[in-house]
Amino acid sequence: MIGPHNDHLLINNGATAQDFAVCERILAHGIKGVIAELCLTNAAVMISYICTRQHDNIGDIVASSAELYMKPGTLRYADHADLDFEWGHTPLVTIEMTLTHPTLTTFFRIVFDDRFVGVDIHSTLFNEGIGTSLENQHRFVRALTDNLLLRR
Repeated sequence: MIGPHNDHLLINNGATAQDFAVCERILAHGIKGVIAELCLTNAAVMISYICTRQHDNIGDIVASSAELYMKPGTLRYADHADLDFEWGHTPLVTIEMTLTHPTLTTFFRIVFDDRFVGVDIHSTLFNEGIGTSLENQHRFVRALTDNLLLRR
């Protein structure tokens, strides 16, 4: 995708794929408790909410799944979910999410399959502009860490 030059938005493309892979692993590890809670949701209920576009209900499920692990409002459902299925196969569910922090906003998907759950970051908007790869990764780690609730 080619768009206007923006020195604040970093998009996951061929040139940045390795940088995003590092952040995806960090994000997946950081929100594994949230993902585990989402996996406990009845799949038929979630699929019905996706099919009927009940975004408020999906948002409530995401918020309640995040409340034990993340500061309020920092991990949110982005009002879009997809369901990809073929007759006789387990559906692939994708939920669009945002991770917000005063220094950045990361846009990503949580992907649920019958064999795996994955995290796919598609872009990050840095409030103070894009830095080097290493700087961006450090800023991402600080933002994620700052958003996590410390378990005692």
